[in-house]
Amino acid sequence: MTPEIPRDNPRQGKADALPVLVEGGGAAGITACLDLAAAGRRVHLVESTAVLGGQVLRLDKIYPTDHCAFCPLWTDIRRLKEAPGIIVHLLSRVVSLEASAEGSLATIVTKPPFIAPERCISCGKCAEACSPEAALPLGEHIYPPSFHIDEGLCNRCGCCAGVCPTAAIDLDRKEERQTLKIGKAIRATGFREAELSPLPEFGYGLHPDIMTSLEFEAWTAEAGQNGGRIVCKSGGGRPANIAFIQCSGARDDRLLPWCSAVCCMHAIKQASWVKRRDPGIDCWIFYTDLRTVGRDYYAYSLRATERAGVRLVRGRPGLVHPLPGGDGIAVKFEDTMTQKREIRRFDMVVLNGNLRPAVGDGYPADGAAQDNACGFAVEPADVAQSACQGSSAALKIMIGGEEGPCRA
Repeated sequence: MTPEIPRDNPRQGKADALPVLVEGGGAAGITACLDLAAAGRRVHLVESTAVLGGQVLRLDKIYPTDHCAFCPLWTDIRRLKEAPGIIVHLLSRVVSLEASAEGSLATIVTKPPFIAPERCISCGKCAEACSPEAALPLGEHIYPPSFHIDEGLCNRCGCCAGVCPTAAIDLDRKEERQTLKIGKAIRATGFREAELSPLPEFGYGLHPDIMTSLEFEAWTAEAGQNGGRIVCKSGGGRPANIAFIQCSGARDDRLLPWCSAVCCMHAIKQASWVKRRDPGIDCWIFYTDLRTVGRDYYAYSLRATERAGVRLVRGRPGLVHPLPGGDGIAVKFEDTMTQKREIRRFDMVVLNGNLRPAVGDGYPADGAAQDNACGFAVEPADVAQSACQGSSAALKIMIGGEEGPCRA
């Protein structure tokens, strides 16, 4: 339901006639854009990657419904791309935002795509000609569908450009800079994974079957390379057991001093789906405090433990290390409920908790920044919470809330 905008709000002025800038095209940013557009506001959406959807694109399922993660968001992306009042800037970033009495000036730098989407006919010839060193993944989440080149992996060999029938590929495109006059801004820049090298006790990088939660998500996704099968990276065999280790990087002054909040439910979801696909795999979740605070979250966790047989162990492992010859992984821990110390062998280890905001050094953000920020830009938040915060940020602007921060 579209909120009614007060017609006599004394705080509304010239800035309210200007477009709103939304920084970040994930769940929070997309929700904010759609709500603003429904209320008649013009919007500039700035997204740093080649596709909309944010980190949701990396998820296989979402809790507590266990639905496909991207399916509900795809509908919103399509609506957003077709909305006349929303201009989408992909492969773009905001480099400055300078306040003025009648709005703000936002400077945006855009990297034009190597493949022009308006010319791409999705024939796939470029992908066939691409060298093994440079990945050319299908951008199946782009609307309309097209291919795109990963700039970080492309070696500029030019093979793809030579076979493109529509001359859509130009590897020499340069950055473009533009300045927009806007009224207000919403930051919805999401999160990224923090590098785990400062925490050597978790053994990340020492064994292919020690991976982060998002790496495990991609490895086991139904739409991924393994078609949803649960297999080890080392050799492709079936794992007998998997350890999910919470707070791997979080609540640790060496890396992230805060709780990443979403990781408990993420691990419970992953373990539940492992058991659903292969009930014979033994799943252990090592946790500090179990956070199941959303609607139906606690019931979801009970189904995982009481019906699916996922084991919960209260304790933070102090050492994760490959066994000699790489045949399994040793996990040393203390069960704080029984006060017993153990060392157990696992075939796979999933490290969960190394999530930090994509922009900035950490939390808390300054008080002004929290006014028009949402999702992981202001605090750790899952998909549902981020979408709610996106709506809240949009509503604050629509009813004449105070200006958010300007980053010069």
